[in-house]
Amino acid sequence: MSRKDFAKEMGLKFEKIRKSRHFSITNMARTLGVNRVTYVNNENGRTIPNFFTLYNLGYQFDVSMDWFIFDEGTVNRLEKTVEKKVEDAQPLSQLQPLLPDIKELLDHMDKIPLLRYEILVQFFKFKEEHQAVVEKAMKVNPVG
Repeated sequence: MSRKDFAKEMGLKFEKIRKSRHFSITNMARTLGVNRVTYVNNENGRTIPNFFTLYNLGYQFDVSMDWFIFDEGTVNRLEKTVEKKVEDAQPLSQLQPLLPDIKELLDHMDKIPLLRYEILVQFFKFKEEHQAVVEKAMKVNPVG
């Protein structure tokens, strides 16, 4: 997914949340602690919201960042989510052990949704800026 598509997807979710709460754009912006123009740009998919906006979205509206950013689980952060089953998953016995720094990063990402968001944003940015390098690497070591 491109950064532009990611921003548009988040914008649609902002709109869905705002309309489900019967909020005006001005009230939504005020509740999230941003100015109206910033909120409109987020909802229209022109910009990606900052951490403060996402924090307020989760806190003020009980929105799950797993749903909002990764489209996993339910909208409400307090509801239990059903984990997806992966049919083609590799057996645990065939997995290579993770390097300590990767394991630490994954542990933190598991506990801090905003960190997952930041890593994902940086990943998309890197892919855009270094498209040739990524394509070459993926031909050598395909994922999935």
